[in-house]
Amino acid sequence: MNELINKLKERTNLSLDNVRIVEATVYVRHNQIEIVLLCPENEEKALLDEANALSKAATEILKTSFKVRIKIKKSYFEEAYFSYTLLGFLKKFPLIHHNVKSESFDFEYEGDLIKALIKVPSTVADYITGGNIMSEIKAFVHNNFCEKIEVEIVGVPLENEEIVVEDEANKYVYDFEGGRHIKVSNVEAFIGDPIYEPPGYIADIRLGDGQVFTGVVKDFVEYKRNMKEGETEQKYFFKFRLEDFTGSVECIYFPTKKSLDKIRLLGSGKAIVAFGTVENNTFRGVKSLVYKIRYISLCTLPENFVINRARMVVPSEYKTVKPEPYVEYEQDNVFKVKEPVPEFLIGKEFVVYDLETTGLDRSKDRIIEIGAVRIKDGVMTETFSSLINPECLIPQKTTALTGITDAAVKGAPTIAEVMPDFYKFCDGAIMVGQNSIQFDWPFLREKAEPMKIYFENEQLDIMLLAKQFYPELGKYNLDFLSKQFGVVNEEAHRAISDTVTTAKIFIKLAANMT
Repeated sequence: MNELINKLKERTNLSLDNVRIVEATVYVRHNQIEIVLLCPENEEKALLDEANALSKAATEILKTSFKVRIKIKKSYFEEAYFSYTLLGFLKKFPLIHHNVKSESFDFEYEGDLIKALIKVPSTVADYITGGNIMSEIKAFVHNNFCEKIEVEIVGVPLENEEIVVEDEANKYVYDFEGGRHIKVSNVEAFIGDPIYEPPGYIADIRLGDGQVFTGVVKDFVEYKRNMKEGETEQKYFFKFRLEDFTGSVECIYFPTKKSLDKIRLLGSGKAIVAFGTVENNTFRGVKSLVYKIRYISLCTLPENFVINRARMVVPSEYKTVKPEPYVEYEQDNVFKVKEPVPEFLIGKEFVVYDLETTGLDRSKDRIIEIGAVRIKDGVMTETFSSLINPECLIPQKTTALTGITDAAVKGAPTIAEVMPDFYKFCDGAIMVGQNSIQFDWPFLREKAEPMKIYFENEQLDIMLLAKQFYPELGKYNLDFLSKQFGVVNEEAHRAISDTVTTAKIFIKLAANMT
């Protein structure tokens, strides 16, 4: 990139010392390469005047059959604008974004050097400087400002003020780098300048200006605006739905005279990138969000898109429910011969678990009890057990089956309080249940994923294992299997008792596994 700048200087005799290339896009369909030069504000006019000469020189230098088009982008530094722009970039880092506001910025000037000081709590400062986030911040500033700007993170203890640092139970990380953005290609200006900002997920939409989204246009409709008194010319507006891989949003566009004919060519089915403002809208008493669009670019959406999930980090400590050591309540028998630990269990950890719920419909019913036992090297070591307040009435048939009443769960923690602890308890273990593949596992994920908790452990199901190793049994419910393997279930249909019973059956079944 620097070599191209140097050759452009030689060919055009322009002073490009403070100019840098920040983007290059190849439009294969149009045999065109667009190169964006970022320049200081006071050099913009001179470069715009020479844009054609620069484009011609770049085409010759690159020796390409494609036509090279040089686009000039002005670097504009003003303290409030810089703060606003950088705050927008930092939204991809939730922990930082919650701790940085416009008043967090201070600026110092040393000749032509601008020092941007960002004051954050010390723990957040360590988080920023300890990883690769600082390099991303510097790259963002480098690609958006030509001025000599040095960003410095200043850790400060805040006295008499709550420090907003999310504890580990509420920290989130992305599945992969890059934040929640959709990478589009072949961006081509349609109305207004080309939109190069990375589009966010519509699922993450929020109120505010300067938001960029992408997607496919659906339900495109043209409307006539009501004419006001004194108006002599009919005006129009357009409504459509923009749908990306994560959701959709209702859009509205008010054209100018210049853009009216062009917006009519848009229509449904086009892939676009849009820039605009998200506002609240109330229609017939129902509130919703509306995306008021100002600029539109055509684009190509990515193939095989994968949503970059924000997921909870496994907590470092238990907050609500703490595991207890497993205690075997059966009386020891000196004549009883202990069975050897199956080889399959050696060197592995398992969590055998069971859920009690208000019903069988995981989309509507709720968890009222979680029970689990951890097995290490074939030995049960810990139990995890908690009643859960479903924040609704428990059906009588559920109470009759489980013995769990509304009164029993009244003072119990909610699922939002228990789930992070259960997530920690299961960390690093293979999860085992009885008919869990069909019921407990989907039910657990249904309730955990809205909290950004993703159980992705390997799963084993003793019902399926018993069918595999003992096809002659014919029945595989927990009551039948416990009798078949000589395991006593002290309190059937209570999570912890069912879990311990399932764990003992699993250990016996493991003798057949390799």
